Amino acid sequence: MEFLGVHTFGFIWDRNAAQATEDLAAAGFRDFQYLAGSPHLDPWASDRTMLAAMRRTVDRIGGSILAVDLPSSETNLASVNAAVVDFSVSAYLKVLDVASELGARWLTINSGRKHGLLPPPDDRLLGIYRGALEHLAKAAQPRGVRLLLENIPGMLLSDAPAAKAFLDAEDYGNVDVLYDVTNAAAIGEDPARGIRTLAERIKLVHLSDAPPGQWRHDPIGTGAIDFSAIRDALTDIGYTQGVVIEAISQNTLPDLVASRQRLDAMGWRFKQS
Repeated sequence: MEFLGVHTFGFIWDRNAAQATEDLAAAGFRDFQYLAGSPHLDPWASDRTMLAAMRRTVDRIGGSILAVDLPSSETNLASVNAAVVDFSVSAYLKVLDVASELGARWLTINSGRKHGLLPPPDDRLLGIYRGALEHLAKAAQPRGVRLLLENIPGMLLSDAPAAKAFLDAEDYGNVDVLYDVTNAAAIGEDPARGIRTLAERIKLVHLSDAPPGQWRHDPIGTGAIDFSAIRDALTDIGYTQGVVIEAISQNTLPDLVASRQRLDAMGWRFKQS
């Protein structure tokens, strides 16, 4: 695989994105995915000096900015309330501007929430989501940023077959897939099978760990995720992109470094290091 990147989610409460970039760079990471959540990285902030500082650090180490995410709890692109969808689209457009300014490859998006107890008995939510996604896909094109659809529990397209069926039926042209292995395991999907299902649509993979039946993003090597099976599945589909460690804990930096070391011990190899 090409690279091993890192996600800044775990730093959201204790340091801003510029400082997290410096600390991760000092620890040897070069490729970054950012959470656009206040106080870590506020997409509504008028002061853009932090974005410039992040870009300088990444340029200095010869790295790259992979993607910028909006926390999935903040929006719903498939709400039956039009005002909620309008807000969600406008929020993603703010983050899209941040991604463009940083030179990121992708804006990460979710697939809209459905009520867990009594969702509509038809496909109206998917129709609402389709319209919102089309808006964002069109807005992303002139900015040179692609969209990255992530599998997240509780969303409309949380499993691999649903995401594949939806994307196969559409023609956005600039929507890729981010496959998160612990998100898949949390809904009972075998991550290796999900990877084979989505195959060439996957352009980024999130790695973390979790106990059986729990939705967590623990340090790699501390849970029940079968990383050998995941690596084999990626090899089988001819995956040549990269993976991102998204370990979320109270000791974020040491756990990210330890996760990288455990992947190395498991035989994962990357062209960039």
